[in-house]
Amino acid sequence: MKKRRYLLIGMSAALLMTTFSVTGCAQETGENVSGEAGTEEAAPKDETEVKDGETEAEAQSESGGDTQNSDGDQSSSGEEAETWNVRVYYVDDQTAEVTGKNVDVRDEYDIWTALQETGIITEDCELLSLTLNEDDKTMDLDFNTATGDRIRSMGTTGETEIIGCIVNTYLEAYSYSGIRLTEEGQPLQTSHGANYDGYTGIISF
Repeated sequence: MKKRRYLLIGMSAALLMTTFSVTGCAQETGENVSGEAGTEEAAPKDETEVKDGETEAEAQSESGGDTQNSDGDQSSSGEEAETWNVRVYYVDDQTAEVTGKNVDVRDEYDIWTALQETGIITEDCELLSLTLNEDDKTMDLDFNTATGDRIRSMGTTGETEIIGCIVNTYLEAYSYSGIRLTEEGQPLQTSHGANYDGYTGIISF
């Protein structure tokens, strides 16, 4: 009986120790697994935040650049699109009469180019400057010698037509009342002695 009792006591003790050992291992294993799992979950979260931050920064940077470019483009586009409609006068080849056509222009040089395209002045004719005097609504238009030679190469009627087309086109384009024509800074003189030293208004044909 004593041997059996000792045997039972020994088995109970061994069983109890085994239980404690298994429980302890399970707890220790659970802590390690939990710790590792926690670490693995935290790392992707941190990486995601960093990536999101970088993406937002890049997006803001790209967005800012696009806005600047867009504003710049709109402003350039606006400047390029700022045109107005003017009537350009010329001599019709078939009727030999002064007529006109409407064109869109951006500045005084576009007007000059339009006059060249009608044939009233040639390609070697060059506009040097146009000065607007807002106080009295007059303007000073200066061109090169080739333009003066073009005017003087015509007869009296031809001179009047060329000058009239230039004068009327610019006066109407800017709604001004007087214009002075100069040839490289000097008053224009025609072949028949006319001197355009003063300001001229609209010319009738």
